[in-house]
Amino acid sequence: GASYINKPKMRHYVHCYALHCLDIDQSNALRKLYKERGENVGAWRGACYYPLVAMARDNGWDIEGLFNRNEKLRIWYVPTKLRQL
Repeated sequence: GASYINKPKMRHYVHCYALHCLDIDQSNALRKLYKERGENVGAWRGACYYPLVAMARDNGWDIEGLFNRNEKLRIWYVPTKLRQL
């Protein structure tokens, strides 16, 4: 694996990484499901939004608060699509 994070590319997957940081079990189950179905990465990437929307809803729609409370996520900008909730 790479010893650094490719930030320009990673920005397309920040929400997937966020799901992994906030709920590793749900993240792994979702990734496994899409891999078993033979779905492409884009379909899996899109599906990662739904659990985060549910988490934001349960947190008073404060997605930035979820990011800021997590040590690994606080360095990342909240994706625009999530910030528009």
